[in-house]
Amino acid sequence: MKVGKDFAQSEREDIERLKAIRKAVGDDVAWFEEPVLADDISGLAQIAQATTIPVATGEHEYTKYGFRDLLTAGVADIVQPDIYRVSGITEWMKISAMSDAFNLSVAPHAVSPVRVHCAMATLNIKVVEVLGAEEHSNRVWWTETPPYDGGTWKPFADRPGLGFELNPDALKTTLLIEAVPTTGNGCT
Repeated sequence: MKVGKDFAQSEREDIERLKAIRKAVGDDVAWFEEPVLADDISGLAQIAQATTIPVATGEHEYTKYGFRDLLTAGVADIVQPDIYRVSGITEWMKISAMSDAFNLSVAPHAVSPVRVHCAMATLNIKVVEVLGAEEHSNRVWWTETPPYDGGTWKPFADRPGLGFELNPDALKTTLLIEAVPTTGNGCT
């Protein structure tokens, strides 16, 4: 559940929604995700000191240097790098290893099929997030994705690399959209 409704202009409603969630699920909250922007290190520190709920952050951090600053400040309990936002597999693995050096878990943000291999190679993995929208987009972009069964994902064992094959129809559609000529004023 996102907090800060209406760009933090509905604080009373946020508080009531949080009370309702706590009443429904009890006090065992897994983590408090992105309570402030990832680069607001002093804000994260204030929150981390004021709560016993683990603080998760990083899905909106884009560099290993930003993650370094979060880790050395001690403001995160769970690190959430996004494999696309940090520029791919190599940087994601560096961030995960850096998090492990601080004894912190990694709960990667989004792009589930691409990061399956990374998650399997990461000792400090906590959980892999699966977004509902991804399930639809995966069927659009890839001819097939690894099977997901009862909370477990297993990469393709008989294919090189990530094992994905781009859906040629998705590529054609994207190329057609981008190839539409424009008039001189930028309108189609």
